Formats: sequence, C-alpha cells, structure tokens
Amino acid sequence: MAQNCQVDVEALDKIPSVASTPWVSFSEKEFISSIAKYNNLSTPGPNKLSWRHLKCIFNNKACLKMIINITNMCFDLGH
Repeated sequence: MAQNCQVDVEALDKIPSVASTPWVSFSEKEFISSIAKYNNLSTPGPNKLSWRHLKCIFNNKACLKMIINITNMCFDLGH
C-alpha cells in the first residue's frame, strides 16, 4: 500500500534544474496534419466523438481557429 510508504522528499532537491523552453504555437497546417493520421473508423471514446466527427468539425475554419486558440492558451497558461 503506497499510503503507508515512507517518502524522502529531499530526493527532489537532487534533481538538476533545466531551463524551460517556450511553447511554439500550433499552426492550422500542423494541427490538421497531426490529426489526419487517425483512422476515421476508430471506435469513439467515452465522450462518443470519433475522429471522423472531429475532422468534420475541424473542416470549419472558424471552429478550427477556436480549437487552436484554446489549445495554445492552455499551454501558455500552463494547463
């Protein structure tokens, strides 16, 4: 049982710091090419959306732009 294990949190102090790299925003072309590889016939997940449905939504330029903006803002805010 993990809850009864002793944890040495000072071990975290020994991890060297690494400079973070800024997030490079998605472009429309990059976003479309990254989702193009997913099979349209795949089984939907718990949210009942298939890749075929998502690709249809992303074909609408206004929807695509909003999704990209939301995605980039999430990364900018650290979510």
